[in-house]
Amino acid sequence: MSNNESSVSRPTSVFAVAALTMLEAVAVLVYAVNYLLHLSDAGDLNMGGRIFMLVLCIAAGAWQASVSINFYKGKAFTRAPIIVWQLFQLILSFSFIQGPFRGIAIAAIVIAGIIVVMLFAPKTTEFLGDRPQS
Repeated sequence: MSNNESSVSRPTSVFAVAALTMLEAVAVLVYAVNYLLHLSDAGDLNMGGRIFMLVLCIAAGAWQASVSINFYKGKAFTRAPIIVWQLFQLILSFSFIQGPFRGIAIAAIVIAGIIVVMLFAPKTTEFLGDRPQS
């Protein structure tokens, strides 16, 4: 069940989750562009592996952008991919917390927490059609 044509107005939590997930998608796509710019640099992977990683980053960013847009539209099925993405983000962030990217890792952890909490807020679940409208 989704809220494609509902009379319920979009709550602030839906705007926030959609905006934060789009921010994550943009961050992955920016990383993909940076990876492309350094594709010929020396590294552990051969060129085939590097191209695969580039395609994987682009696909992940595009997928996340699509999920964000569909969530904003009120598609309830987007909740699962958003949760999965946040779990991956938490795992990766905790692995970077001791290194030089500590600030980025902490920001990613905070963003993931905000998204998960707002994703299950009562007004968000009502908007997605999971709760009866009051």
